[in-house]
Amino acid sequence: MFGEYMIYVNDKPMLLVCDSTVYVKKLDCIDELMREADRGFPYKGAKEHYILDIEDTDFCKEIVEILEKVTPIPKPKKKPVK
Repeated sequence: MFGEYMIYVNDKPMLLVCDSTVYVKKLDCIDELMREADRGFPYKGAKEHYILDIEDTDFCKEIVEILEKVTPIPKPKKKPVK
């Protein structure tokens, strides 16, 4: 598990913040928009993610709007039966 921050939008996990860097999961719906973006691994054992330039606020809003449409709300984890 990562040790930093997950940013949620409408109860949906959108952005991962590790070591003061904002990461976005690599998804087909944003591949074209993020083709010029740097890539990196937010934590050991993670898959490669896009690195989001948070200084470009209009671009960030566009990415989040796209991701919000395709990201499901996580299902609650079942509690173990005792």
